[in-house]
Amino acid sequence: MLAVRQTLAALGVAALCVAASAPAAQETLEAQRAAAAEPVDTSAFRRDPPYRIGVSAGYLSNSWVVFALQHIRWEASLHPISEIIVTDAAFNPAKQIADIEDLMQREIDLLIYWPVDDRAIEDTLSRVVERGVATVQAGGGFNDHPGTITSAYISQWELGEMVARRLMEDLGGQGRIIAMLPIAGTTAAVDQLAALEHVLQEFPDIDLASVEYGDWNRARAKQITENLLQRFPRIDGVFSPAGQMSIGVAEAFDEAGRLDEVTMSPGDEYNGWLKWVAQHGQGGAVTFPPRAGQVAMQAAMRILAGEPVTRGIQVPSEFIPPDEIGAHVAMDRPDDWWATALPDAFLPN
Repeated sequence: MLAVRQTLAALGVAALCVAASAPAAQETLEAQRAAAAEPVDTSAFRRDPPYRIGVSAGYLSNSWVVFALQHIRWEASLHPISEIIVTDAAFNPAKQIADIEDLMQREIDLLIYWPVDDRAIEDTLSRVVERGVATVQAGGGFNDHPGTITSAYISQWELGEMVARRLMEDLGGQGRIIAMLPIAGTTAAVDQLAALEHVLQEFPDIDLASVEYGDWNRARAKQITENLLQRFPRIDGVFSPAGQMSIGVAEAFDEAGRLDEVTMSPGDEYNGWLKWVAQHGQGGAVTFPPRAGQVAMQAAMRILAGEPVTRGIQVPSEFIPPDEIGAHVAMDRPDDWWATALPDAFLPN
């Protein structure tokens, strides 16, 4: 397992510096899959119901997180859970550490979390586990740290590779592109960039002109793109797996009168992006399912019953081509909506 962690750490370094060779990249992905498949004995975390569940949100201002939380609550309603205590760190890693410590003081039986910064809370999560409380990550990339018992994860590498390959295909393997990634240093940002760089090795006629970090924020992505449009007289394509940032990028191009020059990559199933795809017939979507919250809660119930789980439970992404977006977009819903199977009683207000 140490070798696996060293391999995954090396992935982060490579992603921030230069692209790994194709064989090394494939070996890294296979190592991640092997680590995720490793079984975990959860007998030490078995508790008698009813359960008190703590949810440490790195942030709640993001609409995907709101939907993921509702999936947690929906699944919780099916089990003997007496209370769900939710905290919001508002993008502040220090506050998330304090939030987790406060949840422990409230005698929770299990902690579900998604991080602001994975590294910043590792030691805190380890202390939680050492005190006999299991931890489950909901919806981030795979986390192999000892402070996380299991992750309901969306493979940021596989998602990033799918998005990159669709963009390369739509560009015909030529042109200048920019990349709009989520929060710098997170598993999502590191793995998405690594996947993009891996794919770019096959396309020497594609120039990656700039890598930016939009923090999963529509307004910030728009502002960053406005600056890039002043720097670069020509931008042929945009790699942006997150729909809420993609729509901000597209708005910046549109307002600059340069929308016709750019090819957008697939985003995710953020409703504002799906509306844009339905209108422009471009890009499509590679899903980032908020039901990862439900999968996390299902794993939590198995852990509290003392049943074994694996280190990672993948929530798969899938590509939705532009001509099939109509089955997923909700034109009568706000942009900050997500394609979902939530019952009406659990839909966000």
